[in-house]
Amino acid sequence: MDIKQKIKSLFYKIMHPVLKCYWFIFRPETRGVKCLIENNGKFLLVRLNYAHRKWTIPGGGVHKKESFLDAVIREAKEETGLNIYEPVFIGNYKSIIEYKNDTVEVYLAHSRDIVYKIDPVEIKEAKWFSINELPDDRAASVDRIFKFYEEFKFGKN
Repeated sequence: MDIKQKIKSLFYKIMHPVLKCYWFIFRPETRGVKCLIENNGKFLLVRLNYAHRKWTIPGGGVHKKESFLDAVIREAKEETGLNIYEPVFIGNYKSIIEYKNDTVEVYLAHSRDIVYKIDPVEIKEAKWFSINELPDDRAASVDRIFKFYEEFKFGKN
């Protein structure tokens, strides 16, 4: 990691607990996205360097004047280095896990590339998984998102 990444990493380690305190007190309304990235029947999961550190779906916050669709494209690129195409909305859910009232939109997208380049400050590791080989130490949102995927795939959405 270069010096810029080390500073960013230190910032995340210090600011995340501070933000959680802020969120606990003020319970802000926030917006987030998750992007289920598929390539040849495999899905990319990431393990975070902060927060819960479990396997999860790439995603993040939506900026103030940003659309959910623009955010999902940006977050996929920032976290995985992948260009995604044909992102399609497959579901949404509310989350209050970190004391925010978070509305999360979930998209399914495809990548032509199998080689990813993670942001080492935010992401500890990434890996492609088939739907039958998902890791046991995954965030609860992963199962919810794969349920959206199954409903979309079989036309129930």
